[in-house]
Amino acid sequence: MLRPALILFAASLISSLTSAQNATTDQSLSGTHSIGDAIRAQDAAPQSAANPAAHIRIRGLTSLAIQTSTPPIHILYVHGINQVGPNDSAMLRKAICRYVGECTVNRLERIYAEGPFALNNPPPPFAYLGRRIWNTPEDWSASAPFIDRYEISGGSHMSILLDELNWWPIVYPFKCKALIAPDAHLTGPSKTQIDICNASTGGTQPDPAHPGRFLEYQWMPDAEATALLHLHRHATFINRSLKNSLMDWGFGDAVLALGPLQQILTSAIRELLIQSLQTSGIDPATARPNDAGPEFFFITHSLGSYLSLAALDPDSPAANQLAGPSAAASLPQFALSPDQKTAAAYFSAHTAGFYFLANQIELLELAHLTIEQQPPAPCPVAIPSASDTAPAPTAQSTPPTTSASSATTPAAVSISSWQCRRQMYLDQRNQQQHGPNLLGPQIVSWSDPDDLLSWNVPQIPPVRVVNLHVHNRAFKIPPIIVSPVGAHANYAENPKVLRVIFKPTPSS
Repeated sequence: MLRPALILFAASLISSLTSAQNATTDQSLSGTHSIGDAIRAQDAAPQSAANPAAHIRIRGLTSLAIQTSTPPIHILYVHGINQVGPNDSAMLRKAICRYVGECTVNRLERIYAEGPFALNNPPPPFAYLGRRIWNTPEDWSASAPFIDRYEISGGSHMSILLDELNWWPIVYPFKCKALIAPDAHLTGPSKTQIDICNASTGGTQPDPAHPGRFLEYQWMPDAEATALLHLHRHATFINRSLKNSLMDWGFGDAVLALGPLQQILTSAIRELLIQSLQTSGIDPATARPNDAGPEFFFITHSLGSYLSLAALDPDSPAANQLAGPSAAASLPQFALSPDQKTAAAYFSAHTAGFYFLANQIELLELAHLTIEQQPPAPCPVAIPSASDTAPAPTAQSTPPTTSASSATTPAAVSISSWQCRRQMYLDQRNQQQHGPNLLGPQIVSWSDPDDLLSWNVPQIPPVRVVNLHVHNRAFKIPPIIVSPVGAHANYAENPKVLRVIFKPTPSS
């Protein structure tokens, strides 16, 4: 008779703890908004032919009512470290089906970055210990970043656009040539990573829909891959696995992002933002940040959060120079272009929020120590030109002096730059009482305590920053160890994370 009572007591205790955790999460999220809230507001918005957003034409869209006066919800997903190929947004697309009710997924197209990543451009002369990384225009074309665009429809809602931004092709050759191959002699070969570098499933594969581009590319010749796979394994299985996957293939991305490659990575993301605008019927050459248009949400994983913020801040020193004046002068093709600056400003104005699935801002900012000065003014970006039709500067949009803007870290400047553009946009749209109430800037970030590569997001007012802790699905031997790879990789599979992103907030 005692056993059923114990079971009932345990179930009641677990239910109470779960309810308490949910109540704590709801309290932390009070005053925030979700993509689910934006969808609900969109459903309730009055249809008005006077809305300039009605003239947006999105290439390839099938089920969206093109003549609607309400533009679609537009999600940009940016992957993080340790990425292997495209399709990293698959779990998010499934979550939209589960939590929003839109279950028809139509892959519209692949869109490659242009500008310095256009076909037949010469590669930048990067070298690692004297060894060139890209030797031919074909090598460089194989590293071109791209967007995989999806339309998600169904139910009674308007279609959702999801742009999956893929920057991983840029870092593949570095890891294959500088880390995976040499580390095989130290720890032993990793068949998984060597097969990726060798494109062992079929070798170099051109993209038939885009001549000159590639679906897979062989960064490691067959002979080298075969020789490496015959080396003896010196490290133990667990240590070797962590070294090859978490450090070589994963954290190597973060190290690359702190050096001269950062400008190329942020340039790549900006070029993809240009493509996202162009294929959505918005001309970056004439678009103004304060024009009416779609609302954007960024869902970013790991290093993707850091890079996305840097890409949205055209005034960030880290985004405008390489490691030293000589390096910057030798790579002028990656200087900030007018279209890149316009795209960054437009997305800053129209981005309602970021959802960080793990991030390394607190760690990576150690590479950007600054001399302590006066705190920066609230809005460390330049006021738009007259063509931007921005309202007169307010207390929230007063530009600081140069010395003030340099007194903070790049991450703080990037977040504040986005906040400033967003606030100016909100001021103008709300003054015009145009459409539903627009959403103020926010960051909601999740970290798993067992994730070795996640830190809280610093509080940077006036952006609303909410840090939440979750436990992701991963191999574990409690209470001894939880797989750090699983803890870092599986945020997009965690129902607690997905509900916050896609369901309306409880207090709304």
